[in-house]
Amino acid sequence: MDQQITERVSTLETDVAVIQSNYVRRDEFSALREEVGVGFAKTDARIDIVRNELNSKIDLMHAEFNAKIDLLHTELNGKMDAGFTRLDGKMDVGLTRLDGKIDQVREELGGKIDRAIATMLRWTFGLQLTIVALAIAAIKYL
Repeated sequence: MDQQITERVSTLETDVAVIQSNYVRRDEFSALREEVGVGFAKTDARIDIVRNELNSKIDLMHAEFNAKIDLLHTELNGKMDAGFTRLDGKMDVGLTRLDGKIDQVREELGGKIDRAIATMLRWTFGLQLTIVALAIAAIKYL
């Protein structure tokens, strides 16, 4: 019986050692969990800092980009206005030249029409005189 008791006591001692070992491991895991939790908290904090820095840099770049776009837009509008002004000037010169040519052609044509009308009136007057002379001659010789 002593042997049975000894075996039981040794088994019990082994079980107690295993249980104590498990508790130690659990304590180590608990400490590890705490360290990991602290590490995750630090990592999250660092990620938040980096995210905020990136967002501020992105906002700054966005503002600079918009400023450059506005500047280019202003330059383009200025160049377009200058181009339109030059084009308007050239069109005005062209229209003035065209109006001058139209007036010149109108004067030349008007002169030709006046001469043609004068010629037609002379011919008509001459024809009327001829008809009157024929009528007088016919009356005199009849």
